[in-house]
Amino acid sequence: MKKIRGIVGDPLGLELFELWKEYEEQETVEALYCKDIDKFEMIVQGYEYEKEHLQHKQKEEESNGGESDEKRQKIKEEEAHKKDVRNEPLRGFFVSTNKAIKSPLFRRLDKELRERREVMLQEKGWSVTEEERQQD
Repeated sequence: MKKIRGIVGDPLGLELFELWKEYEEQETVEALYCKDIDKFEMIVQGYEYEKEHLQHKQKEEESNGGESDEKRQKIKEEEAHKKDVRNEPLRGFFVSTNKAIKSPLFRRLDKELRERREVMLQEKGWSVTEEERQQD
């Protein structure tokens, strides 16, 4: 931000720097809401990615297709290396963002989105862990 301030020049550069500092330090209600908007938008993106790209979970017997135990184990190991949004929900992301939002308004929106996500995942055959649900 100091480089941007230098490029823009004062007094506008100083104002931008002070607003950025306020945002980062969460000193005001406006900064808190602005940060929550930023975080919530990221969570919405995660939900949209899962909704669009996550495949329906295959049942164990469907994915095995009569193969030997050795072949099934090899397939499981290969699939473990292919973890992405098509093969597995973004669990780590939703756990890590669980307590990120602070304002009551965006906490409610986050809770509603996580409930919608749970329904969507269940429709695709996936479960949701307690840690992925919004923690109070």
